[in-house]
Amino acid sequence: MKKVVIILNIVVLLVIFSFYGYGIADQTNSGSGSDSSTTPSSGATTHIVEMTGNYEFVPSSLTIKQGDSVKWVVSGIKAHEVASGTVSEEGKGIPDGLWDSGKMASGSFAYTFNSTGTFPYYCNMHIDQGMIGAITVE
Repeated sequence: MKKVVIILNIVVLLVIFSFYGYGIADQTNSGSGSDSSTTPSSGATTHIVEMTGNYEFVPSSLTIKQGDSVKWVVSGIKAHEVASGTVSEEGKGIPDGLWDSGKMASGSFAYTFNSTGTFPYYCNMHIDQGMIGAITVE
């Protein structure tokens, strides 16, 4: 009987941990050579930026501390993306390769900032609507 209880407890724990992995799967960083990690340092904060149906990042500019993360969340029914880089005078995105979420119809994307500076970003699909932002890391 004790073996059955132990086995059932192990199965329950495995199920719980497998669902935990699904909850954090969309919070990975992308981009080769990026100066980030998927785990914020202790005492770090995760800041939320909404990508709205009104073609906005809310807030569009944010000042954070080194080691903090920003989590961009799709809110509304429109698909968006968040890519690091600047926007040319012609209104084209110029990626710098730090991160690119790809097209997201829902969900979120997170990036941990381990370097100080100002990091501009944009939604490539909605640059023409002015969907750009910047993160300043102190």
